[in-house]
Amino acid sequence: MTDEALLNLISVVRTHKRGKALERFPGESVKNAHRAYNRGGVGIIPVRDSLFMRSNLMTRHCGATAYETLMHDFHRLIEDASIQSILFEIDSPGGEAGGCSELSDAIFEARGRKPIFAYISDYGASAAYWIASACDRIYASDSAIVGSIGVQIVAHCGISDNEIRVVASQSPNKNIDPGTEAGEKALQERADALAEIFIQKVARNRGISREIVLEKYGQGGVLVGEKARTQGLVDGISTFEKIISFLGEKTVKPEEITAAYIAEEYPDIARYFMTEGEKVTLARIAAEDQRKSRIRALGKGQVSDGFLSALIDRGVSVQDAAMQILEEAQKNPLRTISNAAQKEHDAQLAELNTPPVSESARTGDEKAILDRQLEAALHLSQKIDEFKIRGGK
Repeated sequence: MTDEALLNLISVVRTHKRGKALERFPGESVKNAHRAYNRGGVGIIPVRDSLFMRSNLMTRHCGATAYETLMHDFHRLIEDASIQSILFEIDSPGGEAGGCSELSDAIFEARGRKPIFAYISDYGASAAYWIASACDRIYASDSAIVGSIGVQIVAHCGISDNEIRVVASQSPNKNIDPGTEAGEKALQERADALAEIFIQKVARNRGISREIVLEKYGQGGVLVGEKARTQGLVDGISTFEKIISFLGEKTVKPEEITAAYIAEEYPDIARYFMTEGEKVTLARIAAEDQRKSRIRALGKGQVSDGFLSALIDRGVSVQDAAMQILEEAQKNPLRTISNAAQKEHDAQLAELNTPPVSESARTGDEKAILDRQLEAALHLSQKIDEFKIRGGK
């Protein structure tokens, strides 16, 4: 390594190497995890210093963090039955855009499997905040610096004196020169496109509109502690140990997961089930109203109102009610049917391929004709008011 390169590396390390949040005692290592560790069932994932897509010299020796490492440790903790909740311990000024969106999506999609929190001890800026926003809740210290939602691109103008660059004539936009008007415009469009993805993902993760992110989330600037909370970037001000204690206490047994617990800890899930429950309730009400209406239509003019009310109150199905109404009507008839009405009745039965019910059959073996009469009775329920009541003409 040349002297110039070494000095640059030392400068980067001095600028970006950051300490961890203050802990009372260290945790236990997690099997097959890179950096994650376990504190009493709380899986902690450190997110520190500059962020890169993949592991490199900076992530291995200078304290920086790779998204691929975070992704691996996160899924390891999600699948580990001994880990009841997950906490991203964040102290980072941000880093590369590439890979951050994918990690954010993985965290967001895992919500509901385990409580997932973020704690910002010092810096939670740019890509680091993007990661934090994907968690269920974000907490920060009172001196934490939060935000920097946006994208910047650093590019060199022109070429050095000792450099010769030849670009294929078919690809004039292969290497744009930001020193030109066209080059600057192209880079601006690229930065705007990446920033829009960042803003949209933060809005989705936090359950707010894009406009709120643009208006209240600093417009690329940072907010400190309580100001970050009042503007909605974090959910509360706390300390690392208090969050660890809180998450440890949130470990619950299955029998302790009540409706109130779900409503408090997982409001999105609670709202979903409330909506689905309302749909089921409305469907049940509609089905019950239909049952009552059909039973009344079947029995109108055939049996007494008291008999119909008893069927409805007992929750009898429409099919069973039809059979009982036929039996009751034969035992205690309220009317006689005119010849014309009887002919229409028989014609309807013929259309249903059901043998007509003669007067003799009506007084014969009732059980033998009940099945044949059931479908006809349901079909003819709408015709019942056309029959002449009591005596006919």
